[in-house]
Amino acid sequence: MAFQMFVFLLVFFLFLGLMCLGYLSLPDHQPSHSQAGRRRTMVHRLLKPRTPLDCPICRLSSSGVRPAPAPVRPWCEVKSRRGAPKRIHTAGFACPNQQCAYFGITDAHIHALVGDGKHGHAEQIQTFRCQACRTTFSARRHTPLYRLKTPSHHVAMVLTALAEGLDPSAAERVFGYRQATIITWLSRAGQHAQSFHEHFFCHLQLPYV
Repeated sequence: MAFQMFVFLLVFFLFLGLMCLGYLSLPDHQPSHSQAGRRRTMVHRLLKPRTPLDCPICRLSSSGVRPAPAPVRPWCEVKSRRGAPKRIHTAGFACPNQQCAYFGITDAHIHALVGDGKHGHAEQIQTFRCQACRTTFSARRHTPLYRLKTPSHHVAMVLTALAEGLDPSAAERVFGYRQATIITWLSRAGQHAQSFHEHFFCHLQLPYV
C-alpha cells in the first residue's frame, strides 16, 4: 500500500511539473525584447568625461578645428522698424568688440552700425556706434591715421615723397615735420600695408595661372 502511494505522489508531482513548464512556455508569460532593452537602458548611467579626449568639443578644440559659428540674424530684422533710417554709409566697417555677436561683420545689411556724429578739429572724422553692444569707434581705427592730429592730406603728401625716394631728413626740411614723426608715419603705413597684403593676397587659390 505504501509503495502504491509513493508511485501515485511521484506521478502527481511529475505531472504538476510538466503543467508548470507548459504554462511558462506560453508567449504571454515570456519577457518581451522591448522590456529587456528598457531594463538594459535603465542599468546604463551617464559617464562624465575624465580627460579632454573624452569630450567631443574638447577634441575639436585640441585638434585646431573649431565648430561652425551660429548664423547671425541681420540687425534690420532684430531692431524696431520705428525710428529714422540709416543715413551714413557703414559698409566696410565692423564692430571691434569681440564679445559682440556682430564682431568683424562688414556687411551693411547684417551688422548693427550707425553713424554717431563726427569729431576732430582739423578734419571731421566719422564716429560709428554698434546698436547691439553700444560700442563706439572711429572710422580711422586700424588705419595709419588713427589718433593723428595732422591733416590726412599732409601725411599722404609726406609718405608719397618718401615712396619716391626722398630721405626722411630731407622731408623734415621740406615739410617742416620732425624726423621722428615722419618715421612714425612711415612705420605705421608699412605695418598697415603688410597686414593688407597678408589679408588679401596671401593663400590665394588660383585655378588658372
